[in-house]
Amino acid sequence: MASNAKQNVAHNGADQRALRTFALWMGWAISAATVFAMMSRKANVLEFVQHDQTRVTWMIIGMFILGVAVSLIQAMKLTAEWFRAYRIAATVEHKGLAGLRQRGGGHVVDHFVDALHMIVERNGRADVDALIDVEFSAQHRVSQFVSLLGNLMITLGLIGTVLGMTITMNGLNGALGSLGTDDTMLVEGLRSAMNGMGVSFYTTLIGSVLGGVLLRVFSWITDASINGLQDLMLRTCLVHASADLEPSDERDLRALDASVERLQGRVNLLNMALKASREEMGHMRKEAGLMHAEIGQLAENDPIRKLAAGHARYALGVRPGLLARMFRRKD
Repeated sequence: MASNAKQNVAHNGADQRALRTFALWMGWAISAATVFAMMSRKANVLEFVQHDQTRVTWMIIGMFILGVAVSLIQAMKLTAEWFRAYRIAATVEHKGLAGLRQRGGGHVVDHFVDALHMIVERNGRADVDALIDVEFSAQHRVSQFVSLLGNLMITLGLIGTVLGMTITMNGLNGALGSLGTDDTMLVEGLRSAMNGMGVSFYTTLIGSVLGGVLLRVFSWITDASINGLQDLMLRTCLVHASADLEPSDERDLRALDASVERLQGRVNLLNMALKASREEMGHMRKEAGLMHAEIGQLAENDPIRKLAAGHARYALGVRPGLLARMFRRKD
């Protein structure tokens, strides 16, 4: 009982630690959304985005939405990886690498364990560091993609700055050209110059905040989670599975013991299934006997059966005389 209670406490603690990535991601998302909402309300960011004729801010916000979606999906997948990794670590700690079965599932840690099993079965030497880097490289690339989107948003903000300055210079040039001659053109030129200054400032602000701050932090959260997973699996292999990774007779014996234990478990399940089948067959025989008795009783009490039996006896009684008359007619 005490050991079971300790195991339950350990599992609960592992489950809580597994949620750190998703909790950290959601905490940063809520904080960033709150700060950006306050900033946009004071600076009228949403109003400018709606009237932005250059569409640069639209592209920045589109990239930001894509990056947030990719990062959220990755954070959820990493949370599932943490749950599975803690269970693998607990199993290896108590039973060694031989206590794990090859799953072939969709988790990265399962692919890592399956690769270790293949190396052990072929009596090879496992380079754990290189194998971990290979298995988790796809996750790192996803995190780097989110960081790349942040850099592109910063670049788009700078492009918007240059574009806004160009619009400003053209507006000022038109305003100066119409100075003292056409007040309408002067006002239009100044208005164009102010719009250019707005494009310059707002694109820089949105690109740097959304891309340079928010997306980069999201990328750092997922990247740190991947590094933590790699450290957990590496420590598990080095501390609890190092003896299983070196070719030796003891490793073969442990693998054989684990195979025999799994085989014994399957035999026990087969025996239970056979026992249950025998019991079911006994019940079926009993039910079939009862059904046969009931059908026989119903048949004996059936008036149609009695009438058919009377007709049969009558036919057998009259058949000899009928045959004799038929033969006499032939003669």
